[in-house]
Amino acid sequence: MKKSLVNRLCVAGALLLTFVAIQSQAESPESNDRDLTGENGILFWGPDQQVYGFPRLAELYPTRSIQGQEVPLQLPIRLSNLDAFSYSYAEQIHTVDSHMQSERTAGLLVIQNGEIKVERYGLEHHANAPWVSFSVTKSVVSMLFGAAVKDGYIASIDDPVSDYLPVFEDSPYADVSIKHILQMASGMAWNEDYADPASNIVNLPGEEMAGFKYMRNLPRVAKPGTVFNYNTGETNIAGAILRKAVGKNLSDYASEKVFLPGGISNTANWLLGAPNGNEFAGCCISANLRDYGRIGLFALQNSQASSPSSPLAPNWMQQSTTPSPGYDGYGFFWWLTDSGVYSAQGVFGQFVFVDANRDLVIVLQSAWPEAWNTDLENRALSFIGALADYVVAGD
Repeated sequence: MKKSLVNRLCVAGALLLTFVAIQSQAESPESNDRDLTGENGILFWGPDQQVYGFPRLAELYPTRSIQGQEVPLQLPIRLSNLDAFSYSYAEQIHTVDSHMQSERTAGLLVIQNGEIKVERYGLEHHANAPWVSFSVTKSVVSMLFGAAVKDGYIASIDDPVSDYLPVFEDSPYADVSIKHILQMASGMAWNEDYADPASNIVNLPGEEMAGFKYMRNLPRVAKPGTVFNYNTGETNIAGAILRKAVGKNLSDYASEKVFLPGGISNTANWLLGAPNGNEFAGCCISANLRDYGRIGLFALQNSQASSPSSPLAPNWMQQSTTPSPGYDGYGFFWWLTDSGVYSAQGVFGQFVFVDANRDLVIVLQSAWPEAWNTDLENRALSFIGALADYVVAGD
C-alpha cells in the first residue's frame, strides 16, 4: 500500500479537534468535568477517555446530524466460523480475539456478497453506538465531489479552484484544479510538522477566510499534479468548494447523495468548526459500525458498474481509485492497494477497506494508544488481508 507517509498524514484530521476543543471549552462545563475538551484535545486522551469519548463527539463538540434512512439497508447475517482463523505478525500467531485485544478494537465488521460474515465488538462498544471516523471522512467527501459533477454543480474537476473561491485569484493557486486538491498535489510548499512552531499547520488561522488568505501567499514548489504533499488546509478548500458549488452544507448533501441512497441509518453526525458552523471536510463523521459497512458497500457498488440511477458521475469511483501521478498509493482522497482495492483510513485505527474484485468490505473501529505508528498500521493491514482471504475462501 506504500503507506510510509501515513504516519504524519493521518494525524492531521485529529489535530482539527484540538482547535475545536479550545473553542468548546468555555461552552461545555459538563464535559470539562471529564477533561475531554481541554486544550490538548482528542489526540491526548487516555484509554478510558477514548472509550468514553469516541462514541460521544456529539455530546462534547458541535456537530450536525446527517439524515439517513429510518429503516436502513438490511444486511443478511451468515457468519463465518472463525475457529480455524489465525494470522502471523512479527513471529507471533494471533486470532481474532487476540488481535482485537492487542489493537484495542471496538468494532469489526466483514461484509461479503452483501452478507455480514463477521461482526464483533469490544471496549464496551455496541451496535447502536456511533464512533468517530477521523480522516475516513475524506473519502465520503470524495464521493460528494462525484455527486456534484453529476448534478452539474461542478462542470469538471479540472476547473481551477479560483473559479469557485475568488480569494485564490491572482495567487499561486489560480491554476490549481479541484483534481489536484483531491490528489493532495497542489504543488504548494507546505510544512505539516505539528512539533515545529514555524510550520504552516501550526500557523494556519482557524477561521476559514483568514486561513485561505494565509494559503494564497504560499509559494509554489512543484508543478500542480506532479508531487504528493499532504496539506490539511487544502481539505478546507475542498469543503468550501463543495458548499459554494452545491449551495448547501456538507451534511445535507451527504444525506441526499450518499446516506439516503446508500441505505445508511439516520444516526450519524459530522463535526463542525463552531456551533451552527461548517463541517470539517477532512475529519470526523461519526456513525455506527454497520453504517460504515454500508458506506463501504455504496463505494463498492459504484466501483463495480456505472448505473444511470447512481448519484455519482459515471465511472467516478474508478477515477477516484486510479493512482495519482504524484503518488501511486493515493487517488481522490482514497488510499490505494491494488486495482479495485482501496480504503478510507483515520487515526487511532479506523479503516473502511473495500475489495471490489471480491465484493468485500471490512471495517475496523479502534482506540489505538497513539494516533498512528508503522507497527500498528502494518499489524492492522496484515489482519485485514488475512481475514479477507479466510472469509472469501470459506464462502
